[in-house]
Amino acid sequence: MMLDGIDHRLNHYADRALGGVALLLVHETGALRGYWRDLGVRFAVARRARDAGELLRDQLDLLAESRRRMRHEGRVRSALWRGVWRDLTRTARAAG
Repeated sequence: MMLDGIDHRLNHYADRALGGVALLLVHETGALRGYWRDLGVRFAVARRARDAGELLRDQLDLLAESRRRMRHEGRVRSALWRGVWRDLTRTARAAG
């Protein structure tokens, strides 16, 4: 009977940890999709540029948004990894 309770808790935390990894993968897929979309925008802007100076200005303008997005994605990624780690350590404690 006592082993059933431990097994149930272990399964619960393992499911949460795997769910966290799945969530992380979904986030990374979305982030890559966003980076790919940004690349398309950069190429479209580059095609419209009339000269090298305009091209450089336009690309520098886009750089700030790209850096902001990368910082945001990094913060989300860190939070997701902390959640996965927390779930894995709870799983290990429940098993031990």
